[in-house]
Amino acid sequence: MLAATFVWGMSSAALAALEGSLASSALVAAGGGVTLLLVAGARRQGPIRTLLESPGLYVRLGALEAANLLLFVAALKCGPLPVVVALHLIAPLLLLAAEIVRGRRRPTVLVGVEFVLVGAAVAVAVPGSSAEIGMDRALLGCVLAVGSAVCVALLVSLIARESAQRPTIASAGWQLVVASVLGGGLILTDPPDARTAGSLILVGALLLGPGFCLYWLGLRGLDATTASIIGLNEAVFAAVVSAIFTNTPITLGAVIGGALVLSAVVLDDKSRRAPGSRL
Repeated sequence: MLAATFVWGMSSAALAALEGSLASSALVAAGGGVTLLLVAGARRQGPIRTLLESPGLYVRLGALEAANLLLFVAALKCGPLPVVVALHLIAPLLLLAAEIVRGRRRPTVLVGVEFVLVGAAVAVAVPGSSAEIGMDRALLGCVLAVGSAVCVALLVSLIARESAQRPTIASAGWQLVVASVLGGGLILTDPPDARTAGSLILVGALLLGPGFCLYWLGLRGLDATTASIIGLNEAVFAAVVSAIFTNTPITLGAVIGGALVLSAVVLDDKSRRAPGSRL
């Protein structure tokens, strides 16, 4: 799982650096999905059989992934990068909110602190990034990242339930291929140039696809909450890679904001283990 977050962190930094159309995010999924299915076929995992056994599952996974990718790539274009990636990873907090609404979790002091940290992260990061990005765009990036996190929360729960029963490479491949098909129509509205399209496909093949394969493999032995906590490393890796290899500015406010969000999700893990955290 740690390896998956490292690869995804590199993928996030690469996507933030590309100047392609938001709609062309389907090309990233296509590059990763097709590569994984070719590998699955070469390893005789029976990718066609895998799809035919549970077509509904892969349609659900693909639809969630298509929405996730589109929202996340759009958020990356708005920035700031550390906070966008961190907010993309707040799935545990979203699951926590759902548990409170349903009466399955007590609204303790720790829980309140978690949500305060997330709000503070946005407040700190947006003014610090406004000179480079613009406050309106930074806020929009945060909102889009939270939408992406909703998709992640649903995805991680579904994959955690199904990963032990499915071939890893073929399943991850179909999730991405279906996502690319569902989101492919948007490419026609603003097609990227050949160079950008090739770069997006390459990011999917070399980074996104392998990351998904490792993620499916990791969820065979982890629950959704633990996997989400480990996934916090993606924000750290993305910020570091971006600072080293791209021209994306990393402001102090953005770094502090990202750290606040990550602290909130780590605190969530502790609050789940605390006595009286559940009804």
